[in-house]
Amino acid sequence: MKGRFNLYVTILQAIYVGLFVAFLLNAFTVDFLFAPPALAILRVPTNLREIGLLLNAPWTQSLKIYHIFLLIAFILGSLNLIGLSRLESHIWRSICKISSFFGLLILWAGFLFFMLPFLIQGADYNPVYLRTSLIYAAVTFILLIVDLSTFAAAEEYKAEN
Repeated sequence: MKGRFNLYVTILQAIYVGLFVAFLLNAFTVDFLFAPPALAILRVPTNLREIGLLLNAPWTQSLKIYHIFLLIAFILGSLNLIGLSRLESHIWRSICKISSFFGLLILWAGFLFFMLPFLIQGADYNPVYLRTSLIYAAVTFILLIVDLSTFAAAEEYKAEN
């Protein structure tokens, strides 16, 4: 059972490292290698303007919410990755569980933020905005599943030892 658990933790660590690499490559290659119309969906979500209008707030406020969400998700993901590599330590296991718990809350709020155009009735949206919302909501949901798996791994390690 210990070997399967170690494999599970290694897979989670590989997923976190892969996500960090993918997001860094996305941030640098999309802005520097391709002209602005190309790969626009990988840049800042185009639906932020519409969400801002929906909330009766300037779209820059939606952009700030998005950037805060990214920063918090990066910090919590980093803590999760370090915590997974140091599960033997009671302190890091606790940090991993706490950061995973807050990650669940933040990612769930991010998921709802991107699903907002689908949850509010009566708004007429451009299909591109809806597609963008769906893509970003799907990515956030995948991150939510990875974060939940991290919490389960930290709990399982405590139960095994």
